[in-house]
Amino acid sequence: MKKTIRENKLLLQFMLFSLLGGMGMGVAQIAVTLYAVALGATASQIGLIGGVQGIGLLLTVLPIGFLVDYVGPRKVFVFGVLASSFLYIFFPLAHSANSLLCFAALIGFFTSFRFIPMTSAFLEFVRKAGSQKAGWQRGSLSFGLVFLGPLCGASISKYWGFSTTFYVVSALVFLLIFGASAIFPHSKGSSRITPAESFVNIKEFFKNPSILEASVAEALALATFSCFNAFIVVIAIRVFHFTPQVASLFVSFEGLIFIATLFTLGRVLDKIEQRFFYLTSFAVVISGLSLLSCFSSSALLIAGTLLIGLGLGMLNLVNVTRVANANAEKGKTAAVFSMFTMLGAIIGPVIGGIAGELFGTGSVFLVFIPLYLAFAIKIHFGKETPATVEVFDQPVENFA
Repeated sequence: MKKTIRENKLLLQFMLFSLLGGMGMGVAQIAVTLYAVALGATASQIGLIGGVQGIGLLLTVLPIGFLVDYVGPRKVFVFGVLASSFLYIFFPLAHSANSLLCFAALIGFFTSFRFIPMTSAFLEFVRKAGSQKAGWQRGSLSFGLVFLGPLCGASISKYWGFSTTFYVVSALVFLLIFGASAIFPHSKGSSRITPAESFVNIKEFFKNPSILEASVAEALALATFSCFNAFIVVIAIRVFHFTPQVASLFVSFEGLIFIATLFTLGRVLDKIEQRFFYLTSFAVVISGLSLLSCFSSSALLIAGTLLIGLGLGMLNLVNVTRVANANAEKGKTAAVFSMFTMLGAIIGPVIGGIAGELFGTGSVFLVFIPLYLAFAIKIHFGKETPATVEVFDQPVENFA
């Protein structure tokens, strides 16, 4: 009974923590975009400002993962919170698109200091508590990032200006520091080897089949997710002649289905075989991609959007559960998982765009189907999905 109460309390703390963190990221995201427009940035500059943060995160996830294992997640997280909160105060000093780009790049490099410790702590929580709540942290983060954050960011920017908006972002980020002791109760690292020594052994870590398969699957899911967000509005407007306001609802609808799946289907995953859950999620996503590529009816577009949200949510649940059960240090696990995730998010729209350019608009989503089929064959005929995997470093003890 006491264990259940303790786990539920920690889960609630994770959810509130993630909601606040996602909200801060959402406010910052919309504020930076609107500020770039106000500064007269070109379309290419706006795209670069939005993408440079992801590049900074991608370049730092692995070293920060090693650092988390070596010095502990709390110290890394607190440093990231203080640095990010401090930087956001200076965003109003950006008086050109190029200077805003520099600030955005700096924030991207410090995002890993917050993101990787949080992910590593939640993976350890899922390992202990089971897959029933595997999607709750991501669901809370997504709700703050996709809904609350942009809504608040747009409102604050409109009524109080950009300076106030960035000060609010700074405050939201700084508030995270007060929950650090609850989320990261143990401040010491779990690894006795230095980050430099960890780099030498990283190739062995990539040979871990459970973590590698789950990371590749998540990269494919994020590639699909980002491609959907990039092109669904364009297709809805150009092919079905929806208004921009109505077309944008497809993104919100898919996001709601995704979040609802994360909160509800973890209990199902906890009761059935992971391989079957994997294959079912692949089938759902492939069905959704097929419907999105049929331009005969807007009803099919709606149905495809629903299936994409459902299938990608299911994939995230099983991928998070699988890497959480990997008996390896959670800092490195979170780093590898996040690196593949970021790669998928970056290359997804590129793949869809090239396919659309070469083979027509209908191929934007169809191009992903062979990838899902190949992965499904690998899962079906591969070895049984293990509950735990081989340890490459020191065992995880008293972490998070």
